Amino acid sequence: MFKDYNKYLSASLEVYLFVLILLFILKLTGVDYFGIDLNNKFLLGIGNYIVSHKLDYIWYFVTIYFNTYVMISIATNKFNKKTLLYSLPISIINYINGYTIKNYVNVILFSFALDFFVLFVSILIYDKKNIKKNTKRLLLITVGTIAYQLISSITRNNSIIIDYNNIVVNILLNLDYFIMMIITYICVKGGVNLCGVAEVYSYLQKKMNLKNLLQQFQRNLHSFKNKTKQEKLAISIYLFFSLIWNTLSVIFVLFIARLNHTFVECIFILTSFWLSKHTFGKAFHLSSMAQCFIVSNITYYFLNKITTPVGISLIIPIMLGVGLSYITSKLVKKLYKPLYKGMPKDLFEETITKVVDKDSIKYKICYDYFILKQSAIYLSLKYNYSEAGIRKIKDRVNKQIEKLN
Repeated sequence: MFKDYNKYLSASLEVYLFVLILLFILKLTGVDYFGIDLNNKFLLGIGNYIVSHKLDYIWYFVTIYFNTYVMISIATNKFNKKTLLYSLPISIINYINGYTIKNYVNVILFSFALDFFVLFVSILIYDKKNIKKNTKRLLLITVGTIAYQLISSITRNNSIIIDYNNIVVNILLNLDYFIMMIITYICVKGGVNLCGVAEVYSYLQKKMNLKNLLQQFQRNLHSFKNKTKQEKLAISIYLFFSLIWNTLSVIFVLFIARLNHTFVECIFILTSFWLSKHTFGKAFHLSSMAQCFIVSNITYYFLNKITTPVGISLIIPIMLGVGLSYITSKLVKKLYKPLYKGMPKDLFEETITKVVDKDSIKYKICYDYFILKQSAIYLSLKYNYSEAGIRKIKDRVNKQIEKLN
């Protein structure tokens, strides 16, 4: 059911980066509500424990080792134990640099340049056959991570310089970065086309999606214009009350979130759900508005309970919102039933267009058979097929639909 989890991860990454850039723009305009929470008692306790037991040195080395391994793996496209072992001495070099040269030369660009130089030399030694390709990939991932770190640090910590001496700041700023890099690692390893930090969908795909939405809107508008005055009035009333109902549903969800002190987190979850709603296909809907209202509120209440505060992580509530969109799309696929005579036309079109083109002969035969309820004998004469051939075509289409589930 979840074989295409890479699609979920890459969509989460795309939404997260989009939201982060949006928050960065808001930050520049003076809106500052999404900084890291330096007053969290639990994190302060962890920070004090780490410092008092001299574990901060281990923490810093682990972060350097993690980053080094991921960067080398993605740059060389080698995800194996050899890369894991090779990253260890490189991490030691970067760790020593962090406590010697960087401490004396407190220039952020110099720090990034030194890290890149060490990684470049190490990759040059590790894979001499693909120097040009590896260098290009390293540049892309380096530029992406530097841009991310600067944007994240300004948005969440009001500075481009990370206070490495404050363990709590370091943990909070690295948490989303680690999750983001793990997602990038998994996606690149799984063959997803990522450019730098993330390129989830190509420009052409987005252009086609917008084009399809525009065409659908034009078809609906044309269909609306051709309806009678009574039908137009009925549709307008339905859309009006649907808008009111959906608005009230969202307000109620946010009201419950407010009572549970997760108002901002709920906005992140809702926004992520809406942004990724069409990424995985049509979302799941229950048979009545009342059922949707109850299930939606229970679902969001549960998600609000398990999410982390935005002062700790931005990506976790976003992943929950995208995950809700992903899972509901899976539920929809289970609802695809074989075509049958007398089925509603909109359900027929929604189902059959998943497996055949609307202009194909298969679609026309199935439309005449299931919607117009014409016999196989009549259709054999109309389309110059045998009666058995007509039945075979509609049976094959139904088998293709069953495979969607």
